[in-house]
Amino acid sequence: MRIDLPPERTLPDKGERAAQIVATASRGRRPITRLWAVPVAASVAAATVIGLSLVFAADDPAGTGPPAPSPGVAASATAEPPPAVPDIELWLRDLPREEAAALATDCAKGMGRTRSVFEPEEVLSAQVQRGMTGLGRTAVVVAEDSATGERIGCEIPLRYRGTTVGMGAALMRGPGSKSTVNDNDATHPAIPTDGPGGYSLGYQGGTYQVDERVASMRQRFVVDGEAGPWHVAPAVDGYVFLQVRIAERDLVGVRALAVETQVLDHDGNLLDAPGEQEDGGGVSDSPGTTRTDDRSGDLCEVARPKGQISSSTCLG
Repeated sequence: MRIDLPPERTLPDKGERAAQIVATASRGRRPITRLWAVPVAASVAAATVIGLSLVFAADDPAGTGPPAPSPGVAASATAEPPPAVPDIELWLRDLPREEAAALATDCAKGMGRTRSVFEPEEVLSAQVQRGMTGLGRTAVVVAEDSATGERIGCEIPLRYRGTTVGMGAALMRGPGSKSTVNDNDATHPAIPTDGPGGYSLGYQGGTYQVDERVASMRQRFVVDGEAGPWHVAPAVDGYVFLQVRIAERDLVGVRALAVETQVLDHDGNLLDAPGEQEDGGGVSDSPGTTRTDDRSGDLCEVARPKGQISSSTCLG
């Protein structure tokens, strides 16, 4: 049996109907992007960085996505660019000098220094920062023994005070110190020191000596060319303790990893970025307004055992 189909009916508003169908199907969709791990503020239950913007759970409790366009209004063909990644403020509060002196004394004992007690007036810099190593809020103290000239830097998780759990300590100058003492100059507003900090998988921290031009410093991870949030720390009495972290799960399958560091003045302008401590003393020339450090070694630790990257990447 043969069935003859009727001729196709032409719709005069065919183009308009197609545009409405596309607009309706696009509602509620969100781009799939990297999820940046960020510490949660005490006043916020949960926060996730999506599409390089910080979205709090309270902003969209039902997960309904963006609001639908008004009836009769065609959706825009050009998507709005994602908002800038919000900064992560590391500084939480100042640390009273009396409390800082007690913590410095604990730190000195942990280092085996002969000096047993620091006085409040011997504290040079003291603050409390967000914990970036899973040990909670951290006290950062720089103190100097007025009698011997020993200067120590301490990083102490407050929940473990009185113990050496998570303690980071360094003899920054004075008798027995192997640290190089450098002075800030016109092209070195911030210079690295041998104070608290260090490197581990997905983490970088450091203590910088800064002059009066510096208001703050910031660091961020750049993953396969995609920049994460800036981790920002203010200058506290001539020192900046800067740290940045990325979750290990966000490094799986990554091909390129770097850390960028910048120095800002009191008007938010970029100053010369830190150079590098040189063997025998001195600091290398500033690399410009942005310092970029390759962290490909982290990718080797994460991916090489799984065969996800080549050995040439690990060998640098």
